[in-house]
Amino acid sequence: MFGYIRIHKDELKVKDYNLFKAYYCGVCQTIKKEYGFPARYFLSYDVAFLALMLSSVSEENVSIKPIRCLANPMIRRPAAERDAVLSYAASVNVLLVWFKLVDDWKDNHSLKSILLMPFMVGKRNKARKRFPVLYQKMETTLSELSALEKAGCNIPDQVAGIFGQLMADIFEAELITSEKTQRILSRCGYLLGRFIYILDAWADRSEDEKKKAYNPFLVAEEQEPSVLRLSLEYTLAELANNIALLSIKKNKDIIDNIIYLGLEKSLESVFSGRENAVKEKYHERPI
Repeated sequence: MFGYIRIHKDELKVKDYNLFKAYYCGVCQTIKKEYGFPARYFLSYDVAFLALMLSSVSEENVSIKPIRCLANPMIRRPAAERDAVLSYAASVNVLLVWFKLVDDWKDNHSLKSILLMPFMVGKRNKARKRFPVLYQKMETTLSELSALEKAGCNIPDQVAGIFGQLMADIFEAELITSEKTQRILSRCGYLLGRFIYILDAWADRSEDEKKKAYNPFLVAEEQEPSVLRLSLEYTLAELANNIALLSIKKNKDIIDNIIYLGLEKSLESVFSGRENAVKEKYHERPI
C-alpha cells in the first residue's frame, strides 16, 4: 500500500536532500532506541515524510548530528536527533507494521507474518500504551476497511475514503497543540491516503487478478484511465492547497518537492505502466 511518497532528487538542492536523509535516519535511530533493532527493518519513506511534515509546523529546531550506521559503518551519516516528532513517527511506524502483519495473516495466512508477529507484539504494546487513542482509531478504521474489502466493495472511492481516514488520524497528531493546524494536517492526511490507495489499487490490478485478491477496480464498473488520473490530479491539487494553509516554519522546499514533483512522478509512473520502478514492497532500505 505504501511506497509512492518520494522526493524528486534531481530537482532538490543537495542541502535539502541531506536534510531529508537526516529525517529518515533520525526516525530509524529513534525506532532502534525506543523499540529495538528489528523494528527498523520496516521503515519507509512515508513515515519519514510524516516526521518531516509534523516537524515543519513545530517551533522546535531540529538538531542534526553525524552517526554511524550498520548499512555503511565507514561513513558518517547526518541524522536528526530524537525528539517528540520522531518518537511519534517511530510509534506510528511500529503500529503500521503490526496492523500490516495482522492483515496479511488474516487475508493470506502469510507464514512470514505469523513468524514476525511474536517479535512485534511487545513493540505494539509499547506503542499502544504511548498513544492509546491513535491505536484505537487505527484498529477501528482498519477493521472497517477490512470488512469492506472482504465484502467485495465495488466503489473505489468508498474504500479509498476509509484509508484516507486512517491517514487523517495519523497526521492529526496529538502532539500538535494548535487545533487549526491539526484540522489542516488531518485533511492533508486524508487526501494523501485517498491518493495512495487509489493509485496503488490501479497499479496492482493485474497482480491482484492473478492472485485472486481483492481490488476495487476488478469488481467496479470499467474505469476510464484518463478520468481516474484527472481525479487523482485534483486530489493532489487540493492537497497542495491545504498545505499552503499551514504555517510552515521549515522544510518547505522539501515538502514542495514531494508534493509537486515526487507524487506527480509516482502518478506518471503508474499511468505510463512503469509502476514497478517507483513502488516499494512496504519496507525501505536506508538511503
